[in-house]
Amino acid sequence: MMMLRMLRRQGFYRVKNQDEPVYMKHNVGIGGIYVRIEKRKATITVRDLDIEEEFTRVKRLEDFISSLDDESYRQKCFIVNKMKGMGS
Repeated sequence: MMMLRMLRRQGFYRVKNQDEPVYMKHNVGIGGIYVRIEKRKATITVRDLDIEEEFTRVKRLEDFISSLDDESYRQKCFIVNKMKGMGS
């Protein structure tokens, strides 16, 4: 299945002891990202940001995950640069 290959490529791992397939990835900036695979759709959940979206197309899911990663990276860079400016 193409969706599973894309999730593995993005760094997701299967959560054990679940009735239906659930994949997760932890991101330092936004916490846990969970993807639940159902017939012909995937539901992505980011608990810390109260995000829950459904996707039927692999490319749109991949773009959404990439945008989450990009936003997290920008936030991390902002915090690091702010800390550097404060001095140590």
